[in-house]
Amino acid sequence: MTDVISLCSDLVRCRSITPRDDGVMEVVANFLKAAGFETNIMVSRSPDGKNEVRNLFAKCGSSKEKVLGFLGHVDVVPPGDGWDSDPFEPVQKDGYLVGRGVCDMKGGIAAFCCAAAEFVQKEFNGSIEFLLTGDEEIGNYEGTQSLLDWCCKTGNIPHDCLVGEPSSSIVLGDRIYLGHRGSINITVKAVGKQGHVAYPDNFKNSLSDVCRFVVHMLNYEWKHDDRRFPKTNLEPTLLFTNNYACNVVPDQTSANLNIRFSVDYDLSKLKEILLKESRNFDVSLEFIEAGNAFYCDDDRLKSLMAYSIKDVTGINAEFSAMGGTSDGRFIISHCNTIEFGLIDKLIHQKNERSKVQDLIDLEKIYFVFLRKYFLENKDK
Repeated sequence: MTDVISLCSDLVRCRSITPRDDGVMEVVANFLKAAGFETNIMVSRSPDGKNEVRNLFAKCGSSKEKVLGFLGHVDVVPPGDGWDSDPFEPVQKDGYLVGRGVCDMKGGIAAFCCAAAEFVQKEFNGSIEFLLTGDEEIGNYEGTQSLLDWCCKTGNIPHDCLVGEPSSSIVLGDRIYLGHRGSINITVKAVGKQGHVAYPDNFKNSLSDVCRFVVHMLNYEWKHDDRRFPKTNLEPTLLFTNNYACNVVPDQTSANLNIRFSVDYDLSKLKEILLKESRNFDVSLEFIEAGNAFYCDDDRLKSLMAYSIKDVTGINAEFSAMGGTSDGRFIISHCNTIEFGLIDKLIHQKNERSKVQDLIDLEKIYFVFLRKYFLENKDK
């Protein structure tokens, strides 16, 4: 089981800051090839040529009786400052493996790679597929969406999918994600007339227009009918004006808002609400859609993952739809999707790390899951 630490370390050494690859796909592909997988690294480019993403599809097994997919990403966010060590030179310290991407989500990829490499040495009916992208943190079309389009065209969509994103909360195995809230970003803009603050008849304050609308939406009463999800919430994330003088009102102001929403709403309904509420304010709105809320009701996958976790850790996992969103929102329309991985407490932070034992146990959990899915669950 020490291979998972070695493989995770090799992945961390690749400075794969979105959408840069830095050889990380080759590390995964070479490992899987040695285990008997067929691999295909594909390059997806945006129409304007500005964005280029490398994605990986790998498969072992030719039977279509059962096809299990593993969805994940090898890209990471920038490391930022303040690390105690080089974020791209993994170190073991006090029982932890430290490095950018250990939790999100190179550790999950390493654990499933190692579990699958061991499992495919057995005879099993079905196939295991890896769907890995180099652009999840930004989430351009050239990432998972492009890869799934290729899978649809070539008939390589799995029956069920495991997303290896970090999902545990306090200890490994205490939480399984069955879904996530949706996300939409809104830019609120106002154009006024610049002027001296002492002469209100001579100016139109764009900042006041934006702020009034933001406050109005902060007080909006969102419904909360589906209690599987946290309540829908709106949060301001940025406020900008073109003026920095304390005695001048700005003629241009913009604010960014983000809404995380449950299945009580969808993207079209939210845009309808926001546009309607903005009519009484002198503002304009622009939208960037990240995806709708999703949820997996498949009891079979839920029981398989819960059993696998308890078998290794003794923990009874809870099912949740909290947290941010994931690329599971793209594949859920094609197959049943469940999400389980390492502890998410330190993702995107300096000194990102995971317990070495958690990485080892995660590989064991994934192995038990594979065994139950293919060998002990034939009639389900």
